Amino acid sequence: MKASWGFLAFAVVGAMGLGPAFGQTFQPVPSATRPPATQPLATMTPTGTFAASQTAAEPPAAAGMSAPAATPAAAGTSPQKLVAYSSAVVDGPYIAMTFDDGPNPETTPRLLKMLEQRGIKATFFVLGSRATASPAIIRQMIAQGHEVANHSWDHPQLPKISVAAADKQIGDTNAVIEQLTGKAPLYVRPPYGAMTPALRAHLREKFGSTFIYWSVDPLDWKDRNPQVIHDRIVSHAHPGAIVLVHDIHPTTVDAMPKVFDDLKAKGYKFVTVSELIAMNKGVPEPKVASATPAPKKKPKPANPASASAAGANGTAAKPVSAKPASAKPATPTRNSSTSMGLF
Repeated sequence: MKASWGFLAFAVVGAMGLGPAFGQTFQPVPSATRPPATQPLATMTPTGTFAASQTAAEPPAAAGMSAPAATPAAAGTSPQKLVAYSSAVVDGPYIAMTFDDGPNPETTPRLLKMLEQRGIKATFFVLGSRATASPAIIRQMIAQGHEVANHSWDHPQLPKISVAAADKQIGDTNAVIEQLTGKAPLYVRPPYGAMTPALRAHLREKFGSTFIYWSVDPLDWKDRNPQVIHDRIVSHAHPGAIVLVHDIHPTTVDAMPKVFDDLKAKGYKFVTVSELIAMNKGVPEPKVASATPAPKKKPKPANPASASAAGANGTAAKPVSAKPASAKPATPTRNSSTSMGLF
């Protein structure tokens, strides 16, 4: 009997000692010491839901369609820093204008003057080779409060070159931007939007980059018509949008005054990508692809009045950027294999 009581006391004392040790061993690592996240992306469907993505060149490039977005933060928590963004969920009419492939000494200074006149801040995804050739323009961008980010050295499709070559494309451009601005760039926009999960994870680990795609693309590299460019941007703009255009094309720069003024008239406020991400509230709950068939839709009520009432009784509204499932892009999807221009 005494032996039994002794064994029991020993077990209790051991358990009391094990608790703190167990907790110390299995506590979550503080976020400040965690390595950069490399969670897989998801792809937004036209309905605003998200499905797992395994494609190599991930972002759809048609005007008004959403490119990849990463897994959202859990409900009720502050949004986590994501691996990639194509847009943001924001509380107000904020929009980010992004300009690729420059600087161009013939067109970019003209654009910078337009932006300065209107008090608009933008984000420039520059090529390292062109930044080196026009350092004064890069410094002017910073002096005016714009953001400068990485679009590679000379615009290759990164998945089609070696990992070492991709490292050099991003690393050399980072170095030039930091030398000219005093600050290492936070963001990378892969040329053509071409990227693979493995390469993205590698570049994320090596450089700590966040990848920026887009949700509005007027195909200004293809259709060199200022009015067409204007119409596509203004008609597809939405709160939290990231707009993709190119400051190397005169027709794009020609379109910008009316684009800026008409978006302002609609109540939009222009921010940099960093500012837009800082306001991000998360994304709609991801809907992962499943082998389980979707439930059948309920038949529409015969009485139109009852159908109207059903919609008024608390049906959840779609996100502002969501498109109906049957919606088609307003413009054709870009095909990098046939394009003669940069984007």
